[in-house]
Amino acid sequence: MRFSKDLSHVTRYFLMDDAGVSLLEFALVGALIVVVCLLMVLALVKKT
Repeated sequence: MRFSKDLSHVTRYFLMDDAGVSLLEFALVGALIVVVCLLMVLALVKKT
């Protein structure tokens, strides 16, 4: 049980940035940017 508590603490430490932004939020914002860029590329390809 102690190992799982330590692992949970380590996981929380690695998931939190100094600014308080979690890794999950960073990944979601990155995915949103990728989706927007892909939609722009698809729109340009469809236009030509």
